[in-house]
Amino acid sequence: MISSIDAKSLIEVGTHPLKTIFISLEDSVGYALAEDLYAPIDFPNFDQSAMDGYGICLEASNILDKYHVTGEEQTGSIDLTPTIQAGEAVRIFTGAKIPFGVNTVIQQEWVEKSGNDIKIMPDVEIKNGMNIRPKGSQTKKGDFVLKKGTAIHPATASLIAGLGIDKINVFKKPEIIILNTGKELVKPGLSIQRGQIYESNSFALNQALLELHILPKEIAWVDDNKNELIEKMNNAIHSCNLLLITGGVSVGDYDYVIEALEANGVQQSFHKIKQKPGKPLYFGSIDHTIVFGLPGNPASVMTCFYQYVYPCIKKMMGFNQTTLRQLTVPCLNQYEKKAGFTHFLIGKIHTHGVEILNHQESYKMNAYAIADAFVEVEEDCTSIQKNDLVKVYLLPR
Repeated sequence: MISSIDAKSLIEVGTHPLKTIFISLEDSVGYALAEDLYAPIDFPNFDQSAMDGYGICLEASNILDKYHVTGEEQTGSIDLTPTIQAGEAVRIFTGAKIPFGVNTVIQQEWVEKSGNDIKIMPDVEIKNGMNIRPKGSQTKKGDFVLKKGTAIHPATASLIAGLGIDKINVFKKPEIIILNTGKELVKPGLSIQRGQIYESNSFALNQALLELHILPKEIAWVDDNKNELIEKMNNAIHSCNLLLITGGVSVGDYDYVIEALEANGVQQSFHKIKQKPGKPLYFGSIDHTIVFGLPGNPASVMTCFYQYVYPCIKKMMGFNQTTLRQLTVPCLNQYEKKAGFTHFLIGKIHTHGVEILNHQESYKMNAYAIADAFVEVEEDCTSIQKNDLVKVYLLPR
């Protein structure tokens, strides 16, 4: 067995970003940029009104008794507007270009209108340049905008679209196959008999991948039959970038996963970690395919996924940030364990810290269903007291 730290290091070294592709910006959420992004234009690309109101030429902070409205500047108009002179005003709307001569926009609530003249209300503070968004005030042409590896989410997509870019270079998403093993497994919705259990791991992994905007290429099931497992594993290895196997990685008489992996030429990087839950975790590779052998118990599967598989997938997709977000917060209850194993405990974040939940056993999912964090208790630690600071990993809820 190796430590959790060493296991994460081996996964980091053994994982590489996939190839890059150009995709439409409207399909880009969930990807990571494959190159630094620079602004192709100024944004905004013209001086722009930030208010509905009136544009004037304010001379040395001198507010005139009244201004004569000579025209209108509509949002989206590209027509050339005559230059505004001192004592003149133009009706203007939010987002419209600033006419030549205008250096200040007075919001419409601050003026009184009489025919084609306006008068600025008393006791309002007028400053030269107010309510004008200068050209290039967000980004100037050639400015660095986003770093390679940045995640594309709705706000980044908006930023990129505002620069007129409709296609971006991103890292590909991995093609992933989930292979569930176990004679005892029955699909939900079917009748169940004594000695059988409903299969849930594929549902958990499928949803976890969907959180990453990845749709699994295939979800397959195989009995505890070595020859059948070798064949299905061979087919999967040659048709995906990442193979996730659940169950059959321990030392039982019918745990054939390790033998099947060896038969298919998969090179083992490690098998078994000094942690709870999820000790039997396997990691290996063949050619350009990475293989994880996950335990069979559902809480172990999810713990191993978020601690090891999740960062692997994020690195394959080229993200700068690959691990779950981490915090250091007070622990709201006590916990004791023996030295020698890292424990990843299911927790719930509250205003003043994190609560370690009951029902930590690897076969139970009732606590996991309401959890939003892991609490990591390191190998050598034997006790956590109330209000001790602990490392927390935030689940993507």
